[in-house]
Amino acid sequence: MKRVYTFLTMVMLALTPAMFTSCDTDDDYWYDDYYGDWYDDYDWYDKPFNYGDDQLVSMARTLNGTWTGNAKSNFKEDDGQWYTAYFDVEFTFTQYTSKSCNGTGYETDYADNGDTNISRFKWYIDPRTGNINIEYINSGLRYVLDANGNSDTSGFFLGWDSKEKQDLFNGVMEGINVDEYITFDCERVTSRGTRALGSDSVQTTSQGKSYGKGVTLKRIDSNMPKTLRRR
Repeated sequence: MKRVYTFLTMVMLALTPAMFTSCDTDDDYWYDDYYGDWYDDYDWYDKPFNYGDDQLVSMARTLNGTWTGNAKSNFKEDDGQWYTAYFDVEFTFTQYTSKSCNGTGYETDYADNGDTNISRFKWYIDPRTGNINIEYINSGLRYVLDANGNSDTSGFFLGWDSKEKQDLFNGVMEGINVDEYITFDCERVTSRGTRALGSDSVQTTSQGKSYGKGVTLKRIDSNMPKTLRRR
């Protein structure tokens, strides 16, 4: 009898790791399902994402609207050298819906000689990181604004600046599939946000809120000659 009892004890001990492994597998499956297949396969740029939390929606509504200011582009040419172009810029962001965390927009660049260049883009706020992602429609070039960045080459600030007493949007668009950094210092043009696509309501401003860890520093010499940036 003692020999049988010992045998059963050994069997239970052998099965114990498998039981724990099964539980871990279930948890990992849920995690991978949410941040794996579902997340990676979602059409972030073209399909409205209306499932963000209040913080995410509030950030999108703050971004929604028109911003104007100064910008510069640091880019690498085919010869391997880096060049810099300064220009005046205006960004307009429009949500797909009043509760979506993505949408469309356009950028208008202005040069001193009167030339302008308008580029349409799509954008979304990454629900995992809070980063702002932008893809230009015609060129396919993609950029990211890092919510945790805080340097001359990374990061952004979006929202109410208590010192300036207005909404500001400044930071760096880091090239993903292009060697370029677009630095910009903008302020809100619209006293209230633009209408979301398919919405009758007008979105409000940040109402004292701000997003991103980038400091609100003026990174651009506005007195530099303005030329259109490379496309």
